[in-house]
Amino acid sequence: MLKMIQCDKFMVDGKVRPPIQFKPGLNTVLGDEVGSNSIGKSTMLMIIDFAFGGDDYLRRLIDVQENIGFHVINFTFEFEGTLHHFSRDTSDWNQVNVCDVHYNVKHTLSKDEYLKFLRQKFNLNLPELTFRSAVSRFFRIYGRETLDPKYPLQSAMREPQRDSIEGLLKLFNHYLEVKLQKERTNQAKQAESTFKNAQKYRYLPKVSNQVQYKENEKRILKLEQSIEKLVAESLNGTIDGESVQIESAAELRQQLKIAKRKYIDLVSELEHMEIDRIKRNSFEKGFRELQSFFPEVNMKKLEDIENFHRKLDRILKDEFKERCSELERSIALSSKEISQLEAKMTALGSLTNVTQIILSEHCQKQKELDQLKTANATYDTRKELKQKREALELQLNTLILEVMAFAEKEINETMKQLNQRINDEKTAPKLTIKDADRYTFTTSHDRGTGSQYKGLIVFDLTALKMTDLPVLVHDSVLLKQIEDHTLEAVLKLYTETEKQVFISLDKKSSFSKGAQLLLQQTNVLQLHPKGGELFGYAWNVTQTDL
Repeated sequence: MLKMIQCDKFMVDGKVRPPIQFKPGLNTVLGDEVGSNSIGKSTMLMIIDFAFGGDDYLRRLIDVQENIGFHVINFTFEFEGTLHHFSRDTSDWNQVNVCDVHYNVKHTLSKDEYLKFLRQKFNLNLPELTFRSAVSRFFRIYGRETLDPKYPLQSAMREPQRDSIEGLLKLFNHYLEVKLQKERTNQAKQAESTFKNAQKYRYLPKVSNQVQYKENEKRILKLEQSIEKLVAESLNGTIDGESVQIESAAELRQQLKIAKRKYIDLVSELEHMEIDRIKRNSFEKGFRELQSFFPEVNMKKLEDIENFHRKLDRILKDEFKERCSELERSIALSSKEISQLEAKMTALGSLTNVTQIILSEHCQKQKELDQLKTANATYDTRKELKQKREALELQLNTLILEVMAFAEKEINETMKQLNQRINDEKTAPKLTIKDADRYTFTTSHDRGTGSQYKGLIVFDLTALKMTDLPVLVHDSVLLKQIEDHTLEAVLKLYTETEKQVFISLDKKSSFSKGAQLLLQQTNVLQLHPKGGELFGYAWNVTQTDL
């Protein structure tokens, strides 16, 4: 249990407050007789939540942090007679310090490690239940999102009701019965989501709706008929082999066409070079014959020109030989490539006799056919995944209702018993699990504010009695809504448990004598204005008011 809280920022009449000591059962933080606000009652409850691993003291009480600044909260828990000392610094709230008896830091735990420690020491070792998930729903403090009397199961305002119901299942130790079914359902959801994303990012083809699906089916039928007709009209009356072979034949035919064109170009270039060589060798003979027809020609000038050509020919001779060698090698390789492609075509059998036009047309239609079939297949798969997910969700919802039916009956019977002890004339609150995603919490024939908050308190006391929940925290915002003559009965119920209950209240003298006595006996901290606030002053008043 929580044994003590201390902070050097807690002041009273200008002096540091002594440590605040707690005990089993009810612990009351009292205000003054006029119900003064802003003296620290709710803040103290938030600090208690802080000691139990909560963060709302820092997240929500911004005015405290702005006016007090960074400070250290020291606190002690007692388990089986052993004291465990800790501190949390508001400047580094994601860790908890393990301390000696004087609150000197020995070592540091992460907040998660600290919460696991509390879970173990409070024997709250229920499957899938974290310590904060268990207790935070029952820390009903002004400023936290757990004060709605219509939704007692929620730990936060935006928490889905499904999560609230599952939290109740875990706390009442019924979660294992639905855990496996939930895992199967989540796997189905993940599979469907992954498939949708694959379509979204176009890794898989997508059919938008049933209309498009049927249009695809019509097109598939036409393509299949067209392909059958194409095969029948082919050269041999048939095209053997699968579509993959047909695609290979078309590709080979195209490759062979390119290879032959390349071979022809290479041979042509080599032939032209040979013709040029012959022409150069026959030039001198033609030159001598020219003189017999034209005796007056200037032979000296022609010989000079010829000598220049011979010099140039010698320069280019080596390059000519090298290029011819290159062409011969390329022709040999090209011839080999043609032979290999022809061999592959021969291996495809009758496909070699099919014209390129038929093969190309067949490939094009087959490709479209495959794409349409794949698109419709993905539509079928997505439909199957959706149906599987919906079926598993239905099974999960049914199972949760079956499991909760028993727990719901026990909870409502216990709430009825506790409600009779508070006021046997008024109707008891009732919890109804409608399905896995919805619940209601109502008090029949009584919609008054006091009745609603009384129902919330009765539910919490039921959870405290029926489960391993170790602690309740109820702020005055709940209790002061209850009729004065009913409060004494509520306080008695608080005191009957050995588990700790922390409340805040003021205007003690306005209640019954029995209630006053209980409040006085359980008082652990008395607060009042003008120096008796939790931090010794109120920052929402001017200096002259102080």
